[in-house]
Amino acid sequence: MRRVAAGLLALLIAAVLVAPLLAGCGGNADPFTGLYWEPSSGRRVEIRKDGETYRLYYGAAQQAYQAERDGDELVIAEPMGGQTIVRKGDTEGVLELETAGKTTLLKRLQQHQ
Repeated sequence: MRRVAAGLLALLIAAVLVAPLLAGCGGNADPFTGLYWEPSSGRRVEIRKDGETYRLYYGAAQQAYQAERDGDELVIAEPMGGQTIVRKGDTEGVLELETAGKTTLLKRLQQHQ
């Protein structure tokens, strides 16, 4: 009986530890959230989600911009008017950032824990 209980406890602990890792890798993971870099400028971009709200943090100063999801795109209102669009790229781990009529790529950075 103790072996069964110990085995179930070990299985429960393993499930609790592994579940967050699998959630980040699974097909249901959010396609936008994560840490990226923009090769054309070398700037860092991070996209975070809190509930239904997205925030895009851009550059060394990590200026935060609120974003709204519209289907397969994130729409970021610019402070001086206009908007920036972020959409999934053709390759996994790549997003397209479109602003002022120009499109650049954002490449996902591996996050170390």
